[in-house]
Amino acid sequence: MIDVENCINLELRKANRVLSQLYDGYLQECGLKTSQFSILRAVRFLKQTTNSELQEVLILDQTTLSRALKPLLREGLIQACPGVDKRQKMLSLTNKGRAIYKEALLQWEKAQAYVSKNLGEELKENLLKVSRSVVELKA
Repeated sequence: MIDVENCINLELRKANRVLSQLYDGYLQECGLKTSQFSILRAVRFLKQTTNSELQEVLILDQTTLSRALKPLLREGLIQACPGVDKRQKMLSLTNKGRAIYKEALLQWEKAQAYVSKNLGEELKENLLKVSRSVVELKA
């Protein structure tokens, strides 16, 4: 492989694309992309949330989140109900969304196991540590 440039951003983006392709390959059986699974996962853990809370948790801008939410809402995996504030919508998983999430979680676990096995425990832990450190730069 040609080393184009010693650029942290470029190298992380390339690694992210490879990981996304791997996870997408496993999740395609459920009809989801990694980005959609991440949203379902966040909504499941938060139980009920808003767009702005999801943006913060997933570190996404409004446009990217809205674009990713549309198919999940359209397919009936997530429902949007009026919040206390009329401008705010509360998001939660539907029964169908919980079922798809449960199915996708099995595929995600397979992807996790594949990546963990091939990276090895030490490199996996280092990668997680580096990723968390990079996220902390967002101030």
